[in-house]
Formats: sequence, structure tokens, C-alpha cells
Amino acid sequence: MSEISLTRTLDHLFRHEYSKLVALLTNRYSAAMIDLIEDAVQEALYKAAKMWSYKPMPDNPSAWLYRVASNQLIDQLRREKKSVGWEETKEEKTEDVMLELDEDSINDEQLKMIFACCHPSMKAQEQLMLSLKLLCGLSVKEIARALLKNEEATKKAITRAKHKFKTEVGELKVPSGEAIKESLNAVMQVIYLLFNEGYKATEGEKLMKNDISEEAIRLAILLLNEESCNTGELNALISMMLFKAARFPARTDKDGNLLTLEHQDRSLWRADYIQWGWNFLQRSSQFPKRSIYQLEAAIASYYSNAKTYEDTNWTQILRLYDVLVIHKPSPVVKMSRIVVLSKVEGAEAAIKHLEEIEPEVEGKQSFEALRADLYAQVENWDKARFHLSIAIRQAQNIAERRFLEEKLLKWIGK
Repeated sequence: MSEISLTRTLDHLFRHEYSKLVALLTNRYSAAMIDLIEDAVQEALYKAAKMWSYKPMPDNPSAWLYRVASNQLIDQLRREKKSVGWEETKEEKTEDVMLELDEDSINDEQLKMIFACCHPSMKAQEQLMLSLKLLCGLSVKEIARALLKNEEATKKAITRAKHKFKTEVGELKVPSGEAIKESLNAVMQVIYLLFNEGYKATEGEKLMKNDISEEAIRLAILLLNEESCNTGELNALISMMLFKAARFPARTDKDGNLLTLEHQDRSLWRADYIQWGWNFLQRSSQFPKRSIYQLEAAIASYYSNAKTYEDTNWTQILRLYDVLVIHKPSPVVKMSRIVVLSKVEGAEAAIKHLEEIEPEVEGKQSFEALRADLYAQVENWDKARFHLSIAIRQAQNIAERRFLEEKLLKWIGK
């Protein structure tokens, strides 16, 4: 296996197996051991990277990783003499546990882990950070960027959340009654942020991290296994994610360069995801309560429904954004609405609206890039180049930075 291929395989395994391994080991041992469990899973991945660089990958890499992680944990417990709370019989069965568990059992343990990360003893922000760390294996830097927080402050917050997880969670279980409704809102927020991190990767060479977004969709669908989680909001969230994920194959060219919506090959869009998106959107409409997720799913559906870029129903999308921005007046939603506004009323009108939200988003990369595009549309090239240069300096994602740099080159001399 080549080094590049191995790296991609390990990255895939990390994203798809990390939460599974952490959930299995936490359920098997104790929430109080979460730091040791994370260390053991990461050590297993490190050993896999070394061994699989010169040996063939085992037929069942998941079972291999589980066995290595579990043995690593047992060794650590012995060294630190913290064996209280786990039985010797667990060690004897370690090698076979992963093979004995069926998919339903694994799903059940992951479901418990999802709700454990959103335990009511933790503040909403702590729930989000802990979930992104334990369920998805995101780095502190990725979490800080996803939540627009300072990296050092994020690290401290995660440490506090882990302390509560170790001391307050106790037995991992799916809540019941009213408690599950309260926890579900936090869980859906986590899944939403996770999907967005994959949809537009914070850093690295790739514009997207498809496996992160796919993991978000998988976790959301996993929640449907619990009947009390089958709500209109969750179905709408799944719908929105599927509509957006359907466009993944067309968002970059063969060299990994970003392609904007008007330049995408729509024949590459995943028709099956679009159909599933419609199915989940229809299911969400069968519930009496309307939600923000339903508005976002409806917006995504209009993009997916257009056969060509020119067929996009910008007027209807703007109407939906007008409602969404009332219920969710976040900077991201406001900027997205302004993009659509520019299609309906023109760039001059959009610039005026952009100036209104400047105090909220000034200096942010996405804001500077949008401002540059709008000034370019009205041929104010000095301002367009100025703000695009700021956006380039702030871009941490290599693919996005390359896209912006190529755009700047085209604007030089205008």
C-alpha cells in the first residue's frame, strides 16, 4: 500500500471507527476512564500506521484496532493500578468482543455514548465540544474553528467537560421521557456542526472532509433507532444534510480545485441522496411542529431541484431565507441570505445589507471573501482586490486558499 493510500485509509478508519471504539470501551469499562480510553484508541491507530506500512492490513481492521486498544488500556490500568471497576474476565474476552457484537449492539452502545456526551450536567457549549471530541475525533483546533472560539479557551473548556463526563455521567444509557427531548436538541446541534465541518473543512489540503459529513448523517440516522427521537426536526436535519451531501462529487475538479455552484457538473450529483432527502423532508412535514431545520432543508431542496444553475429559483430561496434569518439570526445565515439577495436584487443592494452586519463579522474570512465578490460585481476592483487579499491571508484550508489566489490573479489589472 502506498503512503498516500495508507494515509487515506487510516484517516477513513479514524473517522469511522474512532467513535465506535471509544463507545465500546467506555461502555465496557467506565466513563471515569475516558482519558485512558482515548489514549488507547489513538495508540492503536498509531500502531496500525506503523505496522500496516510494511504488512498487509488485517481482514477485519476494526476488530484488530479494538483488540489493540483494549489491550493497551488494560496495560495502562495495570501500570497505574487502577483496576478497580473492571473484572479480570474482561481481559480474557477482549480478543473476541468485537467479533461477538452484532451491528445492533454496536449501534446501541454508540447511541448511549451520544447522549452521554450531552449529559444535562454540562453546559450546552461543553456538550458540543465534548461530542465533537469523543464522537468524531476532531482536534482541539478543528473544534475551536468550528465554534469560532479561541483555541486555548477551547482546550480548557474540553478539559472541564471531560471532568464532568468522568464524574457525573456514570452508567451510559439512553434517557427516557422528557429528558430525551431535552438531550435530543443538543445532539442535533452537535450533528449539525459536525456536518458543516466536513462540508467545508477548517484546515488541510482538501476543501471537504466527506467522511466527517457522512459520519454526521450516519449518527443522525442512528438516532432514529430510538422511537422517541423520531421527530420532525431530526427528519428535516437528515434531509438537509442529504441534499447538501448529494453535491459533494461535483464541488471540486479532478485536481481538488474548488468549483462554485454555477460551474459544477450536475450529472455528478448523487440522485439517490437527493431522493432520500425528499423522503426525509416529506416525513418531517408529517409532524405538526415546524423547525429551523425544515427551513434549511427546504432551501437545500431548491438548490438540488434546479436542473441548471440558471433554473435556480433565487426568489423562493430568498423568501425562505427571510423567514430563517428571523428565527436564526446568525452571521452565517445573514451572509448566506445576502448572497441570494445579490442574485435577486443585484450586488449594490447586497453591499448595503452587508454593511449592516459588518460589526458582527468584520475580519472573518467568509465575510471578506463575500465582500470582495460583491465589489467585483460592481467593478470596484480596488476594494475587491483589497478584501480578497485579507480573505487569502486568513484561509487555512489549502484548496480554498488556492481558489481565492487564482481569483485574485484574474482580477489583477482590472
